[in-house]
Amino acid sequence: MDNDLIFLSGVDIPFPEAQVVLHQPTIKEISYIGEQAFYTGIEFLRFSKNSLNEEDRNRLENLTDFDILMSIMKDKSAIVQQNKACMEMVLSLIFPDYIISLDKSIVLTKGKEKYEINSKNFQNFQDIVFKMFSLENVGFNKNYNPSGKMAQSIAKKIRQGIEERNKRKQQMSESEKKIDIFSRYVSILAVGEHKDLNSLMNYTVYQLFDEFRRYELKASYDLYFEAKMAGAQNLTEPKNWMERLSSMEDEN
Repeated sequence: MDNDLIFLSGVDIPFPEAQVVLHQPTIKEISYIGEQAFYTGIEFLRFSKNSLNEEDRNRLENLTDFDILMSIMKDKSAIVQQNKACMEMVLSLIFPDYIISLDKSIVLTKGKEKYEINSKNFQNFQDIVFKMFSLENVGFNKNYNPSGKMAQSIAKKIRQGIEERNKRKQQMSESEKKIDIFSRYVSILAVGEHKDLNSLMNYTVYQLFDEFRRYELKASYDLYFEAKMAGAQNLTEPKNWMERLSSMEDEN
């Protein structure tokens, strides 16, 4: 969806392909499940076989990303089920007015009406989620590497990948393990912009990242101007902090 204003406004996002709307959860709402569970769930929802090597892609040529994801969900291992639970929590934030069930599709029930996210509209759903949660700003990538014979082999590879990451995490310090992007950004903006922390907690993810990026640019510009006024030489002029953020990203 090429409409930055609707994301910046924080309103619900229409998803006509499934005849539903996506709620943009606030930082406060995300706090109920925590950042770790949030990004774990997002990781599952963003699954794509395009990140695989050519051999694995060829093996899964006849399956869509959604087909593979639904197969993964059937694996009964503790790790996959834990990650599935995180994905369901993220879905509950996006669809707070619906009862969510996973089978051959993501079924959204509201009263007597049922709607679904399936292989036909899943890509469009992923695109909205990617932009709504500003995933490009956190260096988001896919950590799965499925290959082989359908569900069991795919899930086995995913378990192995998760287990490898868990082993690496055990070697990290507590501060390195912790995901605290939202809490850190809120804290920085509260002090740097003299804003009420509770007000910032009511921002959506898109709003928080937009304001934080703008704040970084403004802070760099102010620092440059102060140094220039003090007589500093050979300074690199920063980007105009009032330019469109999307155009700045295109230049990088």
